[in-house]
Amino acid sequence: MDKTIKRKMIALLIIAFLIAINYAQFAYIESTFLNQFFTLEFIGIIFFITYIITFFAINKYPHFITKFNNYRTIIFSILLDILGIIIFLYCKNPLLIILAFIFYIVSTNLIWINFDIFLEAYTSNVATGKVRGLYYTIYNLGWVCSPFLAGRILETIGFDWIFYLVILSAILLLIIIKLFFSDFNIKYERNHFNLKNTAISVIKDKNMERIFFIAILLQIFYATMVIYMPIYLSQYMGLTWTQIGAIFTIMLLPFVFLQYPAGYLADKFWGEKEMLTAGLVIMAISSISVFFIDSNSMLLWMFILFLNRIGASLTEIMRDTYFFKKVNVENVHLINAFRSTTPLAYIITPIISSILLYFLPFNYIFLILGLFLTSGLTFSLTIRDTK
Repeated sequence: MDKTIKRKMIALLIIAFLIAINYAQFAYIESTFLNQFFTLEFIGIIFFITYIITFFAINKYPHFITKFNNYRTIIFSILLDILGIIIFLYCKNPLLIILAFIFYIVSTNLIWINFDIFLEAYTSNVATGKVRGLYYTIYNLGWVCSPFLAGRILETIGFDWIFYLVILSAILLLIIIKLFFSDFNIKYERNHFNLKNTAISVIKDKNMERIFFIAILLQIFYATMVIYMPIYLSQYMGLTWTQIGAIFTIMLLPFVFLQYPAGYLADKFWGEKEMLTAGLVIMAISSISVFFIDSNSMLLWMFILFLNRIGASLTEIMRDTYFFKKVNVENVHLINAFRSTTPLAYIITPIISSILLYFLPFNYIFLILGLFLTSGLTFSLTIRDTK
């Protein structure tokens, strides 16, 4: 490997870790933070509005990448991220809190698209699973460190210090990107970026359509867990934030230990189909089991959520490996659409969950989620493997 490319790949490893620290510190406490200013029902509306804006921002983003290039647009997105956190720190007006939340969520989603473009530019198709697995391992190390740290900070010194840590990670991101990627200047044709045409191209390719559906399904799972599981454990199961932080840290370990070997096996031997299917089955069974648990046992919740994330980690790395073997760095429109599945899921999830919460007890959300995940088997079992 060329020395310059090797240095950039190492820089991308550090960037992946810092992106995780930036997002993960806030991700599992965001609904609790908003709950200081708004009711649980209104939090669902805030998520809905925020992710509609995020969805449209993502789908306009390629035009800005084309005009200003990937380097300049990621710098802008990181600055927007910092602005949102500064408002959280120093402004307690509810309307400004909503605005800051929008800035923060939009920027973190856009930064991930920029990262995909950087990474895809230096990755060959034959090594996609291994490379993606390595980067997810490093990314998820940041996630593993964050919940316990965030829980301890929240219980001892409050939200502000979490925000200081997020700002620090963003500043380090700016420095590394400036040092290693200011010369990144791949050009794109503007006429590629058409939402309607992109949707048509996805629908025409049945395997691409299937992997997109699985991507949406996985993001709905994440949205449900991120928004509702912390509230469920703290307010309904009676667990402390220190306990919840420890549970979430153990819960995330499969992302660190499974994704690199799973990506390697997909490249060398099996393809993605079998592990994708296994991941969905494990996610569905463990999500349904949450419905039946009526205990505040820390060890029991560690076990169930650990099992839950074994399924999610397999599904996630197989989803990404399959998709990125089908595209290259010039396919920004498809990468962009692929990352649009996150805001799309966060648009769908709060609305459906808010309706369910109006008629049903809280734990039914997880039962319905598990049953819904089984629909992904139709797509995972019929997808054409890459091996």
